[in-house]
Amino acid sequence: MSFWNIFSLLGGLAVFLYGMMEMNKNLTSLAGSRMKSLMLKLTKGPVRGYATGLGITMINQSSSATTVLEAALVGAGLMTFQQSLAVTLGAELGSTFLPQLVAFPSITKFSSLIVFAGFILMITVKNRKRRKAAKTLFTFGLLFLGMEMMSLSLKPLRTYEPFIHLMKSVENPFLGILLGLLFTMLIQSSGATTGITIAMAQAGAISIEQAVPINLGAAIGTCITAILGSLTLNWEAKRSAYIHVVFQVIGAFWVVILLLISFRGERLYIWWIKWFTLHVLGTDSLARQIAMGFTFMPLINHLILFPNLSLLLKGFERFFPAKESPGPFGPDYVNDSLIEQNVDLALVMAKKEIGRVIVYIQEMIDEMKSAFRSRDNSVLNKVSSLDSKVDILHKAIITFLARLSQVELSSAQSQQCLNYIYIQNELESIGDVIDKNIMSLAAKKMDRNLLFSEEGFHELEHLIYKVNRNFRTLSEALLSENRDLALSLTKSYEWREEEKYKEFHIERLHRGQAESLATSSVHLDMISYLSRINSHIAYIAGRLSSV
Repeated sequence: MSFWNIFSLLGGLAVFLYGMMEMNKNLTSLAGSRMKSLMLKLTKGPVRGYATGLGITMINQSSSATTVLEAALVGAGLMTFQQSLAVTLGAELGSTFLPQLVAFPSITKFSSLIVFAGFILMITVKNRKRRKAAKTLFTFGLLFLGMEMMSLSLKPLRTYEPFIHLMKSVENPFLGILLGLLFTMLIQSSGATTGITIAMAQAGAISIEQAVPINLGAAIGTCITAILGSLTLNWEAKRSAYIHVVFQVIGAFWVVILLLISFRGERLYIWWIKWFTLHVLGTDSLARQIAMGFTFMPLINHLILFPNLSLLLKGFERFFPAKESPGPFGPDYVNDSLIEQNVDLALVMAKKEIGRVIVYIQEMIDEMKSAFRSRDNSVLNKVSSLDSKVDILHKAIITFLARLSQVELSSAQSQQCLNYIYIQNELESIGDVIDKNIMSLAAKKMDRNLLFSEEGFHELEHLIYKVNRNFRTLSEALLSENRDLALSLTKSYEWREEEKYKEFHIERLHRGQAESLATSSVHLDMISYLSRINSHIAYIAGRLSSV
């Protein structure tokens, strides 16, 4: 094993991990916020929850990313702990999709061509979504290119005695699990660890007896990301991360038992994998055997766990009891019985529910300020969870008001009901602008480590301050029904400061100011989105001042 082989191995590992992480990022970006809404919609039953966890993890190529999102939703009260269990199990199986993919040696041969095709598409297509798809293809090629580089660099290990002795010791399941656990905790991806073992197998440097224990450890080690992601969340979110560890440890336990049982001169689990791969899949490929070994672990585990899930939960509750048992997030004040009881009371309750929406949007605005002042990307998840709450309340409020409008109302009641519908729609639009538009700009700023010019930063700070001030004024006017305050807000909007700040930024571009050039698209889009929020605020104020 020469220094050049080591350099090639490290370079291949870097290319492989970079390709995997960027492919994950681009696939997630293509799916956008639909993953969050999909998870909320499709987790009502265990089978649907399992399929959701499986499908989302196959898309984002990371069970850790799925369980972090799941923990955030549980922490926000948008998903119950019980609903999250099936999603977690589905994510565990979904994480085995990448190793199955990289076990195709024929794709590796075309890795350079895939990289070239992806690169050409990246520099030729203009549409943002198509560019994301091109980047996904490019990074997909990088993943396999890294695999090929690692495989070639590892071939000398086949005859390197110290390495051979080390791998012999790894055949002990417990040592192999420890090695896989530590390495995966370091790189935070079980799929990457399994991909590396497959690359070693393709180089002839490792056997299936050595790869399986390493991959068992990898399955447990990948839980570290979900645990770290839940540290800042509440106890329910932490429990959803902890049970992921429990599931993976139980899965490893069953496989270790099968590894300790001898059958026809081999370990039972190894014999089964070889038999299945040869007689069902029709191949004796070592890479495919390793991938199947990784896939069978969650499959066997889930066949045992699903019928005994209630029993497992009882044991889990003894060590990690629920400190609080919040139901699914929903409206506090509006329900259909109010419509039949008292129309005036129904309108009062609708206003109180809209008041809750206002509180959540104010939190989103506060987090929006934090997103542009710091590099902490946890704020993106916070805003996403808040927007989910706004969406849930929006649906409940609009449905309630639509039903209320169908009963016999006085002209004043009818006008008030219609006003609330318009106001709620505008509030929901503000939430969407912050979550879907402004937070994507914040993510771009963090990912690319962009720095605004000093003047530009102060201008954006002032616009954010203006949005915050205007929204607080609107909240006061709406909740206190102060027409004069609403009218003053409408008049103040007539002077549009946003256009002036766009002109200032373009002047800096003409001067060739480096920071302005680097942040131009983010800066101008940010001004436009803040202006849009102000226009929504002004519209609501206009409706309040006209009644």
